[in-house]
Amino acid sequence: MTEQKRVLIVDDSQVYRRLLVNLLSQWGYQVSEAENGEEALGMLTQTPVSMVISDWEMPVMDGLALCRAIRNIEYGHYVYLILLTARESADDITEGFDAGADDFLSKPVNQSELRARLHAGARILALEASLAAHNTRLSEALNQIEQDLQVAARLQRSVLPAHQLRYEHYFADWLFLPSAWVSGDIFNVFPLDGHLGFYFVDVAGHGVGAAMMSLAVARQFLHGRVVERFLFNEHGEVASPAKVVQMLNARFCSEDTEIVSYFTMVYGVINLRDGSGMLCQAGHPTPFIVSPDGQVRQTGGGGAPVGLLPDMQWENTTFSLHNGERLCLFSDGITECEGPEDEQFGELRLQHWLQQQTGKPVEALLPLFGEHLTRWRNHDGGSERTMTDDVSLLIIERGGDGHEY
Repeated sequence: MTEQKRVLIVDDSQVYRRLLVNLLSQWGYQVSEAENGEEALGMLTQTPVSMVISDWEMPVMDGLALCRAIRNIEYGHYVYLILLTARESADDITEGFDAGADDFLSKPVNQSELRARLHAGARILALEASLAAHNTRLSEALNQIEQDLQVAARLQRSVLPAHQLRYEHYFADWLFLPSAWVSGDIFNVFPLDGHLGFYFVDVAGHGVGAAMMSLAVARQFLHGRVVERFLFNEHGEVASPAKVVQMLNARFCSEDTEIVSYFTMVYGVINLRDGSGMLCQAGHPTPFIVSPDGQVRQTGGGGAPVGLLPDMQWENTTFSLHNGERLCLFSDGITECEGPEDEQFGELRLQHWLQQQTGKPVEALLPLFGEHLTRWRNHDGGSERTMTDDVSLLIIERGGDGHEY
């Protein structure tokens, strides 16, 4: 028998209880009875009842107290409550609804009205059961999605470089704070035939779509033949960064690609021997170099994002990374991070903070910056606000005096 057919009658009058029990039994309901609210609560914990018909006026625990108690207990299903009362004032009815009653019947009960109210209650319970089943399926689907997102996040993190990377006299480390399970930011530092290659990509948008796009971009730098085609020219020399960006743009603007998003990026190379470098900036925030004495100089030439138009052209920017200097690449999740009054963190704050940290090792200052940015976003002391965009910061340092790697 379904729970919608199980009814508990609560009334201190044995005669009235028997009258209702006999009546409901004839209509096909399975009926239990209790003489007060306390007894009824004990029975509800033992029997899966979904409909309760209770008198308002009872000793020990009256109908209002019973309604409140039932609403404070989680039975795993909804309990439909009908109060029997001789009261008719609007205030009494309001008080009953506030206590958790679903419906009212006047004493003495009219059989036709009682049957109609029971049918209405059964329909509501059926809808509740259907909604509960639907919510269960949604919860299971959400759990599966969360599990998949966690797997996707682990996959994406597996493409990121290791922390505290060392290549000859060069050191690299990074901070990565995704705004969701997965992120549109991706970056890497890798050896490239006497050079140090690096890229920083920020895909437009957030979530799974942006993350998959970022992985698609990273794939161009990971697979042997693709790397040979993109990162070296026809003479086997390290390719111009602008040429690499142009080829990536052609790849992601091609008619046969199913990827429709665009992304900003910086791609560059540093000569491991003398620190001379070249990079191409495509719509991405401009990298800057911090010297040991706190001086800052920007290095970048602007340019449009990748993936918008097939015939775009980009320019290279040359730079030199001297001993002890740090090349800083970052996402706009830092500069566009808003504080409690909607003021953006901005590039100058980032530069100023890094200028003040020249005496700290890179691996020590990065987590400190994450804490600093989080405090700045929530400096009013209110509830902590999550980041609305991915926060990423990559620093490449060339070793010099006092920097032994």
